[in-house]
Amino acid sequence: MRALLPTLFGITLASADPLTFDTTPLGEKDRPIILRTYVPDPGLDPAVFRNHGKASKSPKYSPNSGRDTKGEYSMLKVIPAAIAVNHGPALSYVWDTTECRLLYAWQGGFLDLYPYWGEKNRGGRRSFDYGARLVGNLFYLAKPIKRERPTFIGYDLSDKGVPTFRYKLGDKEYTEKIIPSDKQYSFISYLDEDKLEYKGDLISKHQGFDRNLKIKSATAKAGEQVFGAYGCIACHSTDGSKGHGPSLKGLAGSTRDIEGGEPVLADAAYLTESIKVPNAKTAKGFPPGYMPPYQLKDKEIESLVLYIQSLAK
Repeated sequence: MRALLPTLFGITLASADPLTFDTTPLGEKDRPIILRTYVPDPGLDPAVFRNHGKASKSPKYSPNSGRDTKGEYSMLKVIPAAIAVNHGPALSYVWDTTECRLLYAWQGGFLDLYPYWGEKNRGGRRSFDYGARLVGNLFYLAKPIKRERPTFIGYDLSDKGVPTFRYKLGDKEYTEKIIPSDKQYSFISYLDEDKLEYKGDLISKHQGFDRNLKIKSATAKAGEQVFGAYGCIACHSTDGSKGHGPSLKGLAGSTRDIEGGEPVLADAAYLTESIKVPNAKTAKGFPPGYMPPYQLKDKEIESLVLYIQSLAK
């Protein structure tokens, strides 16, 4: 169904296709996505938020009576006043406008937003626990620091949309720009004119929300459903075109070149291993650690394998 178009004195003001959206968006390495939203707290020390206020308790409300009722709403474990930036699988990070600093960084994905934005075909969002969740491999967490209260000024964008954040400590103004590094679990930060390359280690793995697809039997059609539900198309094309990850067209049954190893046959065992343990054998020409570590159910994995095999026919 097409959306109703705005009119003025009976004249259509604009015509466009209905709004569509991707609940697991990805930017590009040189052209990122910048998203201002509530972001998850992946386990930061509470002392990191020394300048954040504390939320007041909120009583429950009944829309039927128009009055407050007994009980209180539970607080979502999310961070306000944050800016999430994604450079594709190469780097995602959250920069906080209250603390004026980088809070955490990860690789392999971005944010899973489907409980808040609603599913593409059905709409609707959760009534609770709808904050975004991470997708990918977390490798950096900020530690508490002591300094005077910062003041956020804003951010500037390069011609490709890379943000440079601006803030003040006392009377002195600072800038910070964060970009991907070519190394695994790494990024480059420019604090004013000082360049710092940070190299971390895997802290935790995240796959977003369980889609609860309720697949009863493994089929290629069910695999296509899994492929769409978890946003696999963002990295893996099905038509041979290049993406963040290798295309799945013609993959099954072919010989795959592997980084640092001998070529392997892309049989069912290899496909299953690549889904369960993405870094076991990294396809040649692609950095390790970019594929999110999805913990799928057995029927979902079997279905994905059948779907990938169907693309080779």
